[in-house]
Amino acid sequence: MDSFIGFWLIVILGLILVFGGLIFLAYRIPKRIGKRKIGIVLSIILTSIILIPILSFVFEDYLFFKSDAIKSLEEHKITLLDDFKLESNEISGIRDFYHHFELQISKADKDRLIYKILESEYYLGSISETFDIRTGKPRYSVEDQAFVVTYQNRLSYVYEYYKPNKSGYTPTWDIISISKHRNELTYERVLD
Repeated sequence: MDSFIGFWLIVILGLILVFGGLIFLAYRIPKRIGKRKIGIVLSIILTSIILIPILSFVFEDYLFFKSDAIKSLEEHKITLLDDFKLESNEISGIRDFYHHFELQISKADKDRLIYKILESEYYLGSISETFDIRTGKPRYSVEDQAFVVTYQNRLSYVYEYYKPNKSGYTPTWDIISISKHRNELTYERVLD
C-alpha cells in the first residue's frame, strides 16, 4: 500500500512541477523579449485552463442547479410542472460514483408522479425495504437493455432504473422516490 501512495505522490508532484514550469515559462519568455504584459496574460490563461477543471471537480456539489435536476429527471421522462426547491445535493466518489439530491415539490406534482408510478406497466405493488432491482440482472451487457420497476414501500413510492453497460463501464442504477408523508422527491444515482 505504501508503494501505491508513493507512486501517486510522485505523479502529483511531477504534474505540479510540469504545470508550474509551463506557467513560469509562459510568463518568463515574453518578459525576456520585452512583452511583460503578454507574459502575464499568457500565464493567467494557462493557470485558468489548469485550475478550472480541478476546481469544478472540488466544488461539484455547489455547481449543481435546478436545471441539472430537471435534466436528470427528464432522462426518465419525469417532469415537474410547478416550481420546486433544491433542498440538498451530494456528489461523491470517482470510481464508485454516488449522486443524491432532494427536491421540495408541489402537492400537484407529487400527486401526478404518484399516479404515474401506480399506473405504470412495471408496477409491482407493495414490497419490502430490502428489494434490489439488480438481483439476477447482468452487470455488463453489449445489448442496449434497461430494467424499470415501480413500487411502493412503507415510506415512499419508488421508480427504479437499472441499465447494465458494456464491459469496463459501471452499470447505471437510478432510484427516484416520492415521499408518502412530505412533498419531497429524492433522486439517487449509483455507479459502482
